Amino acid sequence: MVKHFLGKKVSMGSIPIPGSYNYLRATMATKKKKFIKMQCQECKRINYFTRKSKKIIEKKLELKKFCKWCKKHTVHKEMKR
Repeated sequence: MVKHFLGKKVSMGSIPIPGSYNYLRATMATKKKKFIKMQCQECKRINYFTRKSKKIIEKKLELKKFCKWCKKHTVHKEMKR
C-alpha cells in the first residue's frame, strides 16, 4: 500500500504511524548504561572503559586485559567513579 507523506509517495513500512508499536518504540526514551573504568592492578593506570549491567552484576568487574604500559596481560579491576 502506498501513501502520500509530505507530497512524496512512500510505502507504509517506511514511516512509523502514530499509535502503532513501531512509533512508540521510535519515540520512547532509552536508559543509557554508565561507563566504568578499568584500572591495572600492577601500575594503577586506567586503561579501559566499558559498560556493565548493574541489575545482573553486583560485584566489581575483574578481567585479565593487556596493559600497554606494563606490556603484558594483567588483572584489571573496576574502579570507583
